[in-house]
Amino acid sequence: MSEHRDDWVIATLLDDVSALAVARDKVSLGELVDTLGARGFGPLLVVLSAFLILPVGMVPGMPGIVGLFLILIGSRMAVGSTQLWLPERLRRVTLPARLLVSSVARAQPAVLWLRPLVAPRLPYLVESDVMLRVIAIILMATGAVNILIGFIPGLPFLMSMHVLVLGIAVSSRDGVLGLVGYALLLPELVIIWRLLT
Repeated sequence: MSEHRDDWVIATLLDDVSALAVARDKVSLGELVDTLGARGFGPLLVVLSAFLILPVGMVPGMPGIVGLFLILIGSRMAVGSTQLWLPERLRRVTLPARLLVSSVARAQPAVLWLRPLVAPRLPYLVESDVMLRVIAIILMATGAVNILIGFIPGLPFLMSMHVLVLGIAVSSRDGVLGLVGYALLLPELVIIWRLLT
């Protein structure tokens, strides 16, 4: 990681994940949630979706674990909660620390490129009560798909794109970027339909 520390929430969460994983063999999901959870659900969505794009996604069963997380986050958002509760068994699941460090290193150039393009704009599109519930439904549906058919090659990667964009949008209060996340759903659904038929 660079010594420069950006005050943008996405940049700082990468620093936090890297610091958590450095000089360790494994990191538990409970530790990861405790580290990122204070920032709200947006950063958690960014990290979870990145799991399916970056080297962490190679861990067996990761699409199902991410799917369960998305359902849990969506259900909490649907009732207006800002805190994520995890079953103890899920908190104890561990990830190789070296994969987390490698994933952060791969993600950093994209974060630096994206930084100037993101700003607080039309925040009601991602943080009003109505839109938070819309996002909650999207997350629960995405989680269910990942659990049921996440074993199809390429599908977890595909299903992570709108979650990644929405996570950044929620974290940055960027409603314009939120619209991009909503729009990504349509081509993703078309591709999934073609894969299944």
